Amino acid sequence: MTERILSGIRATGRLHFGNFLGAVRNFVKFQTPGNTCLYFVADLHTLTTLENPAQLRDNLIEMVKDYIAAGLDPEQSIIYAQSSVPEISELSLLLGMLQPLGQLQLIPTFKEMVRKHPNNVNLGLITYPVLMAADILGPRATLVPVGEDQVPNVELARNLAERFNNRFGDDMFVVPKMMDQMIKVPGLDGSKMGKSEADNAIDINANAEQIRARYTKGVTDSKKVRANDSGEPYRCLSVYPVHKLVSSGNGCVGVEALAKIEAGCRSGFLSCVACKDILARNIAQLLGPFQEKRAALASKDDYVRDVLNDGGKRARTAIQETVGLVRERMGIIVY
Repeated sequence: MTERILSGIRATGRLHFGNFLGAVRNFVKFQTPGNTCLYFVADLHTLTTLENPAQLRDNLIEMVKDYIAAGLDPEQSIIYAQSSVPEISELSLLLGMLQPLGQLQLIPTFKEMVRKHPNNVNLGLITYPVLMAADILGPRATLVPVGEDQVPNVELARNLAERFNNRFGDDMFVVPKMMDQMIKVPGLDGSKMGKSEADNAIDINANAEQIRARYTKGVTDSKKVRANDSGEPYRCLSVYPVHKLVSSGNGCVGVEALAKIEAGCRSGFLSCVACKDILARNIAQLLGPFQEKRAALASKDDYVRDVLNDGGKRARTAIQETVGLVRERMGIIVY
């Protein structure tokens, strides 16, 4: 079955290892014959918390380089900046007429953003899920790969699609699906790895020594006090969960790498320091091909702008028809 896949990442900073492992590698997997893939940089969403225009512009270009180095092909996927498609903002306004305010105030992501930015609770924060719904429903995406934290926002988009269809015609919007399994990559403190929490993330351009140095802050089993104490991998909040994602079958510690790491931890044979060293090597090995391609793109800003220009045009083509139909069904006429 072919799908119309859409996803995006905010331009609050450069991509980190969590983005690479949990999001962009999945984006690449969907680039198969028959699928239509739309991947954007969410610069409008970024304005809710980032106030530096120069930083926003720079982050956008660098993130697209990361997209391409990770395997996104501009010939196979539509890569664009959210702001390049003004119809998204218009659709957000129109969908907002159907969205109760109270539901937006209860969404966990809104509550979390208010906690993090108590002095900047702007309108964009509370309408964020409606704009995200416009991102999704505009090109009539059938599948939206997102992280666990964004599930409530996609659910709201699904509800808006159904609400619009019930009121204005059930043939308008596809109700999008989410992936059955979503990867959560923990940061150094055990919580979700995030771009805006720089001390919690691993830079995807870091080498093995730099990654190892970062993981000195990693949270392991608090009950494993001495190096040769018996440990419990599932009490390790930030190292073992990443091993589960990157170390299975990696030759650094044998064919059954993950099983050996578990056994070594429980027996006391493998110290937390040694466990972190193995993880750093495995991550560096995984990132090697990406970093080589990324280095080749370092000075190709003009190429990236061409990709964004072409992608913006293609995305507008995909969304304009939808917005025109929404206007018509809601009674809006452009004279």
